Amino acid sequence: MIEAVKEIGEIIIQKEKKDLMEIMVEDPNISGKYTQVVIIILEKRDNQVLFGEVDIEEYDSSKKMKYLYRSGAANGPDFSPTAKLTEPQKTFTNKILGWANRVLQRNLDLLSPEEKEFIQSLKRELETSKYLITEQIQKIREEIPRKEGIFITLKLRDGNEEYYVGDIPLFRKIFISWIQADNEKRGKQFATCSICNQKKNVILGDGVYSFFTIDKPGFITGGFREEEAWKNFPICIDCKQALEEGKKYLETNLIFNFAGLRYQLIPKFIVGKENVAQDVLDLFTDSPKLLSLKKESQDRFLGDEEEILFLLSQTQDNLTLNFLFLLKQQSAERILAFIEDVFPSRLRKIFGIKDEVDHTFQRSFTFRTIRNFFSKSDPAKRNNDLDAYFLDLVDRVFKGRSVDYNFILRFLMNKIRSNFVNDQYFGPTTIDGVMVVNFLERMELIKMEVIAMDERLFDPLFKKYGSTFETPLKRGLFLLGSLTQLLLRVQYSKRESTPPFLKNLKGLRMDERDFLGLLPRVQNKLQEYDSFDLGKQKLAREAAHYLLEAGNNWKMSTDEMNFYFAAGMNLLPEVIPFIYPEKSGEEKILVEEDV
Repeated sequence: MIEAVKEIGEIIIQKEKKDLMEIMVEDPNISGKYTQVVIIILEKRDNQVLFGEVDIEEYDSSKKMKYLYRSGAANGPDFSPTAKLTEPQKTFTNKILGWANRVLQRNLDLLSPEEKEFIQSLKRELETSKYLITEQIQKIREEIPRKEGIFITLKLRDGNEEYYVGDIPLFRKIFISWIQADNEKRGKQFATCSICNQKKNVILGDGVYSFFTIDKPGFITGGFREEEAWKNFPICIDCKQALEEGKKYLETNLIFNFAGLRYQLIPKFIVGKENVAQDVLDLFTDSPKLLSLKKESQDRFLGDEEEILFLLSQTQDNLTLNFLFLLKQQSAERILAFIEDVFPSRLRKIFGIKDEVDHTFQRSFTFRTIRNFFSKSDPAKRNNDLDAYFLDLVDRVFKGRSVDYNFILRFLMNKIRSNFVNDQYFGPTTIDGVMVVNFLERMELIKMEVIAMDERLFDPLFKKYGSTFETPLKRGLFLLGSLTQLLLRVQYSKRESTPPFLKNLKGLRMDERDFLGLLPRVQNKLQEYDSFDLGKQKLAREAAHYLLEAGNNWKMSTDEMNFYFAAGMNLLPEVIPFIYPEKSGEEKILVEEDV
């Protein structure tokens, strides 16, 4: 993954002809949260600095190089007097005033006499006006909603001209020198770079991805000796710069939503970027094109998570795709999942099977369909707790690894039962569950039992769904579900209230004994309502045939039995044409209008 990010960085640096300063500067508003800029305006008079006022302006992305932002240590100054605001007094003291103090403590040999005098004057004025400045910043912070982030910077007024931090050569010189010193602070060594595998001067490659720390003994090669830390991740300066640029580009342009989860899409060119078609490279390295793609996708049903994947599925297998799902926790990053080395040809198969499922069910199947069953284990939970299960299933789909059918059914039935008991979207949820099973079966990730059976009335219906209903028991439970649904419709039409027969379904937790006793009870109730016509008799006869053929001691879990029963209840419109082929009677009209 690191090599792939670095390669993207190299492409961007070469394509946009970026210099070192452009590579090192970070965008303080990369998350979209920091939309306001508090500016401490200082006036220059004969190389002396006087405080002027505190102003505020809207963040402007075109001024990124003027802001000259790059984050530093959490409790120390950043690489320039530009910092994200937490608490006004703390941020001003540690980040703004702290920057001037550090320059005078560590960089005197870097400064000319005039520059030294200027920084000293800057420090004195910031200290003198500290309370006035922080008071005005606090007032601005209170007037702006907390959800809007603020960062602070300086601006120097010299006569009629105003200069941001990044406009001042001295600040730029200090900025670069601090970065170089930071790169070498743990000792520069001549060794093999862990990315390009070339013998070069290497440093510790921390600070780009925070997957490890060097403040605990277990994370440092050689024990708790900081001078040995470079051995954890030796990296040359060129690779580090490319890696930083690649990461920035990914975070700005290649972040997408996948069924509600954010991920970075990282391409890996397995035959070298020189052998990848330009239009494919542009999908990853053309910011305006990516922005346009995201905006177009917002209005489409599939959403951008499948739009970009569909485009990539049309390319050749000279690259692989890596999906990095990250969760930021304070200053560190935790990997939720890393799905690597997915070939475009695999995506083509996924979209091909998706089209088949869409055609079969006459509705759109997406990964959100699966996500609906793998988000919360309990609807009452505030946060999603099934992300790991969902992402593991996605990984299996992308990699062609088998899926435990009973494990999947457990989660499908959790949601189906919940909706059934609480009268919430039971029908659509059940059909979505059948779509999930059908999709996984067509992808050959679950192996369905297939038993040869004599041709009967509903064969065309069951064949439509592939191997999903290719055993007598599955067919019998399905048809019993349809017959039961007809009874419920009849009861509702007679009473115009909740059908009393629902209590016999035990919240869809029926076992073999319950199902065997259900068929005669349904028939008896239909006869009581004088509604056991020829169509329902056909359906009952077919259900009985398959249940008898299934024999005794069904080797099927409670979840699976109830799943196929619920499928029959909610795919009733598919059954109606077989039992009422030319009739437009009361039962058919009732079912079609209700469903």
